[in-house]
Amino acid sequence: MDIVFPIIRVITVIIAWVGAIGGVWAVVDALSRRSDAFTAADKQTKGTWVGITAACAAVMGLGLIPYGLFEPPQLLWLAASVGTLVYLLDVRPRLREVQNGNRW
Repeated sequence: MDIVFPIIRVITVIIAWVGAIGGVWAVVDALSRRSDAFTAADKQTKGTWVGITAACAAVMGLGLIPYGLFEPPQLLWLAASVGTLVYLLDVRPRLREVQNGNRW
């Protein structure tokens, strides 16, 4: 049983780093998009998505603090990861489609 806890700790640290990097990537991507693309894609405004992704990145960045309040299994970290994933998996593809045109 003593071997399980260090393995769980390593997995938690890896998840925290991946989440923090994904959060920063989402903020940078939201900042780099044109503001009219958000309205053309029928999504919230650019300022709203930059704010959402920045808040999510901050919470997930705080998840890197060992044994802190915002570590990956905590509820606020999970909510921040959902916000980031919504942007990366729903909003970003639609923005790319609007800006670059439909490739098909």
